[in-house]
Amino acid sequence: MRLEKQRQLFKNKQFTYLLGEQVLTQFSYSLVSFSSVITVFKLTKSNFSVGILLLCFYLPSIFTAMLAGMVSDHFHRKKILTVTNIIWASLVVVMAFTRNNYWLFLLITILIQITDEFFQNANAATIPMVVEEKNLISANTIFSLTNYLCLIVGSISVGLLIRFFSPAAPFLTASLLVYLAAFIVSRLSFQQKIVMMPKNKEVIAHIKEQIKQGWQFIRESKMISLLVTFVASLTALQGLVMAISPGYVENVLGIEASDASFVFVLPLGIGLLSAGYFLGRFGKRFRKIELIRKGMVLVGLGLLFLALIPKSSRVADFAKKTYHFESLLHTSLPLASVILFLGFGGALVFVPAYTSLQENIPDQLRGRVLSTATMLTQIASAFLILSSGFIADKIGFFPILLTLSLAGLFFGLFSRKILVETKVLEK
Repeated sequence: MRLEKQRQLFKNKQFTYLLGEQVLTQFSYSLVSFSSVITVFKLTKSNFSVGILLLCFYLPSIFTAMLAGMVSDHFHRKKILTVTNIIWASLVVVMAFTRNNYWLFLLITILIQITDEFFQNANAATIPMVVEEKNLISANTIFSLTNYLCLIVGSISVGLLIRFFSPAAPFLTASLLVYLAAFIVSRLSFQQKIVMMPKNKEVIAHIKEQIKQGWQFIRESKMISLLVTFVASLTALQGLVMAISPGYVENVLGIEASDASFVFVLPLGIGLLSAGYFLGRFGKRFRKIELIRKGMVLVGLGLLFLALIPKSSRVADFAKKTYHFESLLHTSLPLASVILFLGFGGALVFVPAYTSLQENIPDQLRGRVLSTATMLTQIASAFLILSSGFIADKIGFFPILLTLSLAGLFFGLFSRKILVETKVLEK
């Protein structure tokens, strides 16, 4: 049955167009995001500066998520996807040649993220438009698997492109691929019920009303509120891993920051990919919330191991000089194993939570509610990453990772009563 549903999906031409575009854009986003982190860390040698960079990734979403959701509901999503891909690719070309100017690099990052906000919202809301409801979880699983695969391949590619070509190579490669994605998505064809935009005098009042509707829907449903919390927490945590990885591997383990893609991001992607395969094959045998609880425990354990590694004086001795990861396999392999399980646990939380969100939001509100969820996610991410970067520069990584690990373990082990009350266990 599972294979039959997958065959049906791949016979759907619109699904294959959307999936192809997704592969190219997610791979490119992986190249640009991690290359940006490495670029800023190498330029400033500061975790806080990396935190400011990632704040520029998240800050635009806080202010534009609602507008992006409204645009997604009021304009055809095919046009939104095509135009935003072209703008995004053009801005990345500019980024490639401004990477040695920290503040200009941040400005271009903000413009890229504003563009990406409109793209991501329209993309997420398009999946249910081209896939039948009975195949939605299979489609989300395939999209999740491709996202994780793009993260794996992208992380490897960043390290290789920088090591063997130049620091600009990941940016230019990403730009070319997203231009191609714009062409592919322009071939999409699907029916969308479009609500007419209000006239100029009514726009502000209309935006406020759309924000109110999206927020009210989340607030009035305990289940939706909890699911949004899961999605926000895991997205923020993934951002934190991305933010601290160059400083962690170079300052704690003595591994070149550019090799963080091999020992941090690559195993994280493998863990996410493995969990995606597991969910696609066995996910329906479990209640979604039980998968979420088990995932939180794995996340907590993974963070606990990361917290304890810097307490080893033997490891700290290696950090006096930096090496490529293959020269410190006795350190990099155990670290990679921990990150792999962290990624596996994270996907056990994110995929069921996000699928439940899509299943329980009416189509006419989907864009607004998802944009509200995105806004809350970016607020959580911005706070966590910026505060963590500041603390890491001042007193190290241990207190941050220990606090997050205990929170994950506590929720995974003791949250059943809360989850029963929100009726999530019925799903």
